[in-house]
Parts: sequence; C-alpha cells; structure tokens
Amino acid sequence: MDSGPSRDDAVKHESFHPWFKYGPILTLLLYWLGSASGYIFSYLGEFVPWCIPHVEGCTSISRTGRFGTSFYIFKFTMIPVAFLAFVYWLDMARWNKVFAPNGHFLNFAPTILGCLGTTALLLQISVLGIECGACRTIRSYSTTSFFLLTFIAQWFAWIRIRKQSARNWVSVLYLILCVLLSIDVVLFVVVPNLFENTSALENSIAWRTSYLIALAPALSAFGWRSPSENPHAPRS
Repeated sequence: MDSGPSRDDAVKHESFHPWFKYGPILTLLLYWLGSASGYIFSYLGEFVPWCIPHVEGCTSISRTGRFGTSFYIFKFTMIPVAFLAFVYWLDMARWNKVFAPNGHFLNFAPTILGCLGTTALLLQISVLGIECGACRTIRSYSTTSFFLLTFIAQWFAWIRIRKQSARNWVSVLYLILCVLLSIDVVLFVVVPNLFENTSALENSIAWRTSYLIALAPALSAFGWRSPSENPHAPRS
C-alpha cells in the first residue's frame, strides 16, 4: 500500500507553526479596542462629536488619535498592530509555501503587498499628531496606500485560502469580507466624483474598512490548521 501522500502531508502540517499563534486574534482586539477607546476619549475631551462613526462618519479615524489621552492610546495600540500585521503576512507566505510549494506568485504576492501596506500604516501612525509641512501629505498618501495595498493582498490571500483550506466556512466568510471591502472601495472611489461634501461618507467607509481589515487575519488563521483535516485535498 502506498501511503506516501499521507506521510508527506503530515510532514508538511508538522512543518508549519505560526511565529505568534495568537497574533491574528491580538491584532483584532488591539485594533478594535484601541480605535474605539481613542474615539471615546477624544469625545470626552471634546475633540470630536458624538456619533456612530462607522455609519455617520462624523470624524476620521486619524483625528481620534491626535489629541490628549487618545494620542497615547492610539500610538500604544496601533504600533503593535502594525508589527503584528507584519508577522501575520510573513506567516501567510510560510503557510502558502508549505501547502502549495509550486505556486510561487500566489504564495508571495499577498505577503509582499500586505507588508508594503503595513509599512504605509506604520508611517501614518508615526507622523500622526505631528504638525509639519509634509505631514498632512504623508498621512494622506500613506493611509490610501495602506487601504489599497491591503485590500488587494486580501483578495490574493482568499485565492490561497479557497484552494488550501479544508474548512469551507473560512473560505466563505473570507470571501464575504473581501466583497464587503470591495463595495466600500468602489463607493470611496466613485461617490466623491459624483457628489460634493462626501467627507462623512469617506470617513464612515474608512472606519468600516479598517475594522474588516483587522478581522481578516483572525479569520484566515482558522484555515491554517485545516489542511491536516483533509490530507488528500488537492493543492495547487
């Protein structure tokens, strides 16, 4: 009896261990709690109005982290989020390489784009709250780069999750997440060209999109263990 494929898959499964097992969950918690706390303290300090920013868009995410106590909350939560995101994208490449050793482009494209997006996020966080001639421009371009690069990276990641994960619900939920991101990205690009005074809409899109982006690592990490559940599943 030829048991070669099963042994190979078992070896592959044993050869992949995330560098930080709970990193994706911690990324989600730090971002959601940090951004929510930053907004609440900014409101208490009368720097921003009260609303549901994900829907009403009364303020931008960056404004909630510029003043008072929120400045420190934002820095102390978002900088670790950026570094954890780096680790997540590197783990994604390692997982792809183990379970699809021949798919070179799809193995590394999401990690390259994700790490570039995370670099843009770290740059945006670094200049947040600093007043200088170029800081506003840096914040604007780095924020746009973060959202766009990460958005594309997550679609590439879904292609790998769809092919490699035996947990179909992970693939389905990740697809829904990517579709929701796509809708908001289209709105963000199209609506300002059709209407005036769309800052509230743009703010609400940024809030929703950032929360979905923070959710993606925790969701996809559930699929990292799934190849062992179906060792004969096709790889590509």
